Amino acid sequence: MATMADVWISSVLAAGSAVAVGVFARMAAAVAIGVLPLAIGVGFRVQAALVLAITIAACPTAAAVSQPMAVDAWGLIGIAVVEGLVGLIMGAAAAAVFASASWAGAVLGSVTGLSWADDFGGEAGSESAGMARLAWWMAMAGFIGAGGHAAVVAGLVDSVHVLPIGAAVGVDGSWHDGLVVLAGSMPGVGLSLALSLALPALAAVLAFHLVAAICVRTAGFDPGQGLLQAAASLVLLVAVCAGTDSWIGGFAALVEPPLERCFHDIHP
Repeated sequence: MATMADVWISSVLAAGSAVAVGVFARMAAAVAIGVLPLAIGVGFRVQAALVLAITIAACPTAAAVSQPMAVDAWGLIGIAVVEGLVGLIMGAAAAAVFASASWAGAVLGSVTGLSWADDFGGEAGSESAGMARLAWWMAMAGFIGAGGHAAVVAGLVDSVHVLPIGAAVGVDGSWHDGLVVLAGSMPGVGLSLALSLALPALAAVLAFHLVAAICVRTAGFDPGQGLLQAAASLVLLVAVCAGTDSWIGGFAALVEPPLERCFHDIHP
């Protein structure tokens, strides 16, 4: 029975050293920057094993579509650097899409005042509100439940067919136009996804603040410190619970087209 090492060696020999190095560099960079969100918090060994498995799966396809390359040691380093940058672009674009859920939660937390204490914290990363983490986990639960993680892995493997190893940079030194468009457009797409997720609950919270302000001004009383924020938090909780389908069930459908652009539709 063939071991993992035998499979890896046969895959590398079939693909060629230059192609195998390029595939490994692309996958390693993509996983390291967060193309698989749940892989960020795991140990280095798990990430390395994941990169190795994806590389083994992608090498046969890469060998079939890539042009033969006879390069020396410096050429291998150049291929690794270029494909590493390609992996960074793809991974960062996908990470921006995944981050839209936490961005939406951060917007809601800031509007309701739930993140004020975190915003003024002195520790690094303290600006991340608990609402942002809650929204991210809700969205990731729906994404993984819909099989999105398998689609991302399949997209990484298919990326070597859409953009073969060595095709990212032209003979004139210019980068592939599709990569440039991908790097420039995905942050905006992630922001628009965040706003679309947060908009229903945001409208409910803003409507509550408006009604509360009118009531306070009309009745002429002081509600006390923190009372309106606590009430707004309850409104936010009800709005998020009422929109569970959009946060959990709808997130996978929302991010499917942008992720298709990240891996399958890299065109000039």
